[in-house]
Amino acid sequence: MAEQPPWEDLPALCWEEVLRRLVSADDLESVSSVCKRLLHISSTLRSSLSINHLQTNHLQTRRYVGSLLRRFTSLKSIDLSSFHGDPSSVLLQIAQFPLPLDRLDLSNQESLRFGGLREMGSKFGALRVLVLSRIGLLGDADLVSIAECFPALEELDISYPLQSDSARVTDDGISDLSRELQRLSRMNLSGNRSLSDRSLVVLSVNCPSLREINFTGCGLITGRGIASLIVNRPHLVSLALDYKTLGADLCEELVDSFGHARGFISLDFSGSFIWDGLLMAVAEANIPLKRLILSHALGLELEAVRFLTDDDMSVICEYLRSLTHINIMRYLRIPYNGKLTDECLKKIGRMCPNLQYLDVSNCLKITGDGISGVLKSCPEICYLKISGLENIRNLRIDIELPRLEVLQAEGLKLNEEQLAAFISRCCHLKNLNLMDSVHPSNKGVKKLMKNCYTLRGINQRNYNYGRGDFPFSDWELSMRSSLRRIVPPSGLVSSKSRDFFLKHWLSRQG
Repeated sequence: MAEQPPWEDLPALCWEEVLRRLVSADDLESVSSVCKRLLHISSTLRSSLSINHLQTNHLQTRRYVGSLLRRFTSLKSIDLSSFHGDPSSVLLQIAQFPLPLDRLDLSNQESLRFGGLREMGSKFGALRVLVLSRIGLLGDADLVSIAECFPALEELDISYPLQSDSARVTDDGISDLSRELQRLSRMNLSGNRSLSDRSLVVLSVNCPSLREINFTGCGLITGRGIASLIVNRPHLVSLALDYKTLGADLCEELVDSFGHARGFISLDFSGSFIWDGLLMAVAEANIPLKRLILSHALGLELEAVRFLTDDDMSVICEYLRSLTHINIMRYLRIPYNGKLTDECLKKIGRMCPNLQYLDVSNCLKITGDGISGVLKSCPEICYLKISGLENIRNLRIDIELPRLEVLQAEGLKLNEEQLAAFISRCCHLKNLNLMDSVHPSNKGVKKLMKNCYTLRGINQRNYNYGRGDFPFSDWELSMRSSLRRIVPPSGLVSSKSRDFFLKHWLSRQG
């Protein structure tokens, strides 16, 4: 009898401590395929689950969901936002399992059917987070039912409901809700166009734990209502609003209210009218501000500024003469800057060597030389979006990119050598988006399938090959067990391959 490996004797508690230190759920999935013991241990550690819609009948869906719930017994979060069937049957099934559930996402449903929700409430009355974004036929009566089903809610998202004349959320509904959910600390009201200042007032009075609120797209809310909210809840940590909420009138009450603020960490004025008095009030407030968003703001716009040039950057830098190195910057998103040049991008890379997220999509003056330059200066980049760049013929990748996990390259015209170079340098690539891209052949993608052992998702929708069929053979898919999501080019997949893709996907879900 063969001697078992020494790691087999390691107690389960030790393995749990090891697996808890894995960076992502994707890594946990890889470990689960090693042996049955690690499969069992990793399954007990998984705390979140997304249930997507399957083109199957009710019985098959029920079996599929049941197998997932029996396997993952420690789930704290379940996401049904991509499930397009009747969620009530799934909710009734979830309620049969003794899960430590505290978060539920039911976004994108045509309507709420409270049979399943009430059953969930009876079993999971301690649910803390409920996400109901983009729900159809959401009205005041639904808010009352939500409060009755989940009285312990701390976070509620009812953003961007599908508006109709027969059902809409009004100030009365928010008032009733706020009286029942006094533990509420985070609320997203965005897109509820019938709400006015009254909703902010009742939330600030009835919910003493309120810390974060988002009401972008609520056109009836004024600066006076926002001022009342800040004065009544000075320890708010996050506030998000937009131009319609402020209007162009310079509301003195809003400016004065920041003198009462004590806790703001994040302020989002996207799309708002910004004036000197407001910015001065924020600057002078006694708040620990770490995040200020001014994108698409009137009077001061830092995103989508097509007029931005190197000369403009030089003028700005006249006031930042001591700034030579921004080593703490990790995130940079500057898409649609039509006059941004390679030289400017390279300078940004040299000043911010620890960038991890970079989005320069549709910056039409940036070429392959600029992308190559910034990658040389920023080896820590793990997310790169270069979609829509038109002049990348001179792209040369001659350095290792060990951190790159996501490459968004929609609509690019990469030759075989460029695609192969990217693939050979990105040893930990997990997601590749080549939608609408054009390539002379499929050799580069075939090399990707053979060499990239960490690949979990590839999108080739509308991918235009000069010739040849879809490059993923049955054998290659079988060998690449990490793959979880495949979007093939339209019209290039045979019925036999399509059936194999479905079997491959189902085998990775169990």
